[in-house]
Amino acid sequence: MGFPMAQRLIRKGHDLAVFNRTVEKAYPLAQQGAVVSETSKDAITKSQCIILMLSDIKAIQETLFPSCLDVLKNKTVIQMGTIAPDESIELEKMIQKNGGDYFECPVLGSRTEAADGTLILMVGSSKEQFQKWDGFLSILGPQPRYAGEVGQAAALKLAVNQLIAAHAASFSLSLGIVEKNNVDINVFMEILRKSTLYAPMFDKKLVNWTKRHYENPNFPVKHMLKDVELILREAQNKDIATEVLDGIHRVLMQAMDKGLGDKDYSSLYNVVNRIS
Repeated sequence: MGFPMAQRLIRKGHDLAVFNRTVEKAYPLAQQGAVVSETSKDAITKSQCIILMLSDIKAIQETLFPSCLDVLKNKTVIQMGTIAPDESIELEKMIQKNGGDYFECPVLGSRTEAADGTLILMVGSSKEQFQKWDGFLSILGPQPRYAGEVGQAAALKLAVNQLIAAHAASFSLSLGIVEKNNVDINVFMEILRKSTLYAPMFDKKLVNWTKRHYENPNFPVKHMLKDVELILREAQNKDIATEVLDGIHRVLMQAMDKGLGDKDYSSLYNVVNRIS
């Protein structure tokens, strides 16, 4: 996600210093005008605004702390990955303690939307921060939505991602019933599309499911598992029943055991609808 987001910012005329923990992955951006930094500290030193698009809180901590603490003063850090509300709040405290400014802006969408600037942006910040950065964020998504203070946009993102996991698992079960009873999948989809049960994901991933093709993922199983575990923890902290999601978590663990961690999340179908 970070790569096409960086490309879009360059195309829109922004000077960009980029850092990737696997530095070779950032080199193609140098050909497009970005400065590739060998360390996160170097990238932050060169910048006024820092966008974090990392896999989890551990990756964020390893990237920022302690090496960058002394260069965060007067910098704005925008956290755009999926982390827990309490993790985002603690991150804000740490950055503010060291003289920096922080807010969260998790996104919904994939690499295509990142490249096109059509991501859905959920902003957790002060009203003043939102007004200041709304124009910049609009480069990445046309209508950034103010969700509330830091932590609330992170919670909103978990709520949305829970539906991704639930849709993927539930559709896998329904499609399995259809397939193993030799029902015409086209008939199934025609009925589904006319109903209030339909979600665009079903068509977007239909070829993946029917062909069992899960390469080049926008959202791999291992990241869905990480998000589901964040959601389970948040739900338990807020006294929300998790029995339904517990089952999906078990399916994801089985997918990991089958070596599907780096495959598209639609590969849950291989666990739910087993090949005879």
